[in-house]
Amino acid sequence: MLSTSLVEYSSRYSRLTQCLVERGYFDARPFRLIDVGCSGGIAGFWRIFQSSFQALGIDPLVDECARLNQAEANKNIRYKPAFVGLPDDHPFVLKRGAQSPWGANPWNRLSAARAAQVLSDRVKHEEKVPVLNEWTTARLADPKAKPTVDQLAAAEGWPEVDFIKIDVDGFDLDVLFSGEKLIRSSPVLGLALEVNYYGTTRDTEHTFHNTDRLMREWGFELFDLTVRRYSASALPATFEHDFPAQTRLGRPYQGDAIYLRDPAAWSYNSAAAVKLDAVQLLKLACLFEAFALPDHAAELLRDYAAEVAPVTDVKPLLDLLANEIDPSLQSYDEYIRRFEADPSSFYPSRRKA
Repeated sequence: MLSTSLVEYSSRYSRLTQCLVERGYFDARPFRLIDVGCSGGIAGFWRIFQSSFQALGIDPLVDECARLNQAEANKNIRYKPAFVGLPDDHPFVLKRGAQSPWGANPWNRLSAARAAQVLSDRVKHEEKVPVLNEWTTARLADPKAKPTVDQLAAAEGWPEVDFIKIDVDGFDLDVLFSGEKLIRSSPVLGLALEVNYYGTTRDTEHTFHNTDRLMREWGFELFDLTVRRYSASALPATFEHDFPAQTRLGRPYQGDAIYLRDPAAWSYNSAAAVKLDAVQLLKLACLFEAFALPDHAAELLRDYAAEVAPVTDVKPLLDLLANEIDPSLQSYDEYIRRFEADPSSFYPSRRKA
């Protein structure tokens, strides 16, 4: 789900997180992830938290969850086959009524849909899920037994969850609302959400504009947004990968949105403020680093040094972040002095990276 650029960044720049993990700051309170729509497994870059990591992956594909559980070496990561959503009497479900969450969906006009139709008869039944993403042909969990995200966390004995990823191809807002209590009370530090760039003005549809408005109401800021383009079948473009999905040209169809808490913004948006303790602030700094935002990790550590002080001194951590960006410099103070003395030294023509 996460963009290639972010995964590449997290694999190259992770010294802050490595330092905090190695010093055992998260041993007593492991970083916890709930991944709804986990087919393919928990993303590898989360494993930087090593033994200080717990994850629950949820997916309706029964055989895929069994495969992932069998292959998983970390006893703190497990996969559960289930649909996740809201009870039928939830206000959001009642408001949507019989309408679908996919209003004005152009899917049937796209080359990916046409390619899937053409290839369907040529692909073996057992390969339809991995090759064509025809998940409805696979063995699925009971759709009537739909736990909420809140219930899943409670069943794990997790009053505190740090990050939630949701990618369920449709009823994503239902899943999001199903975790509202956990998101607000934990408080969850960030979410990765698949978003749709098509849709109508109905506020019950899974669209980017509805997702963004909701996340801001719940106290999150948008920190990254990707675009997956899909060409029309009238003139198909080259696919990005060797299966019928996004293409190199075409309309913005879907993408991934990263939402994180932003304590630096609370000075002018006090309604978004939540109470984060020292360990949560350090975890949030790790999330900023993981999602290619070392600048916001530095801002957080700088501005909340006093709150983090009972756990650790932030100066060595700031030095790590600065050295990650410019290995020629050994300290954060030196990095900032160089910028303040001559901002033009940061022009691309004068910098190697």
